[in-house]
Amino acid sequence: MTGLPKTLSTRRIRDEWPPISVDEVELPSGERRDWIRLHFGVSAAVLAMTKDGRVLITRGYRHGLGRAAYGLPGGIARTGEAPEACARRELLEETGHEAARLLPLYEGNNLGAYLEGALHLFFAKDCLRTDRAPDPNETEDVETLTIRDALDRARRGEFESSVVTLAILLADARGWLAP
Repeated sequence: MTGLPKTLSTRRIRDEWPPISVDEVELPSGERRDWIRLHFGVSAAVLAMTKDGRVLITRGYRHGLGRAAYGLPGGIARTGEAPEACARRELLEETGHEAARLLPLYEGNNLGAYLEGALHLFFAKDCLRTDRAPDPNETEDVETLTIRDALDRARRGEFESSVVTLAILLADARGWLAP
């Protein structure tokens, strides 16, 4: 395929979250097709480690899968909320932990064919438990994994979430998972 497709028209089919539109697109070949676009905006997640060097991971209902699965604390930023503030809020809501410092780990789009928006991944070391309980509507369980276990599972592709795997492998590649 040479050249870029041209958007001929856009029709909004849903305004409530997540907003969805359908674009009529003309491909370089001249063929036309409808392309769905999900408008997520800014989202953020955090790969967090406890003060004793264990990786925090959440388990909760994932509607796309229709069941519970592992994930990172994260979500969609509120209007005007910076990605780092979103990551901090989600970490507290979903795990009851706070981080003194967040390091940027990744910024990109994990579903570029249909998703409009950016995912911001952060890394946090030495997270401390607060007296706040995780929100049961967000998280079924919070687990801690050893660094070795998290790395082994990521390398074997055992996490269904590519975001979990990406965060663990990137943090390791940067030397941030070293005790």
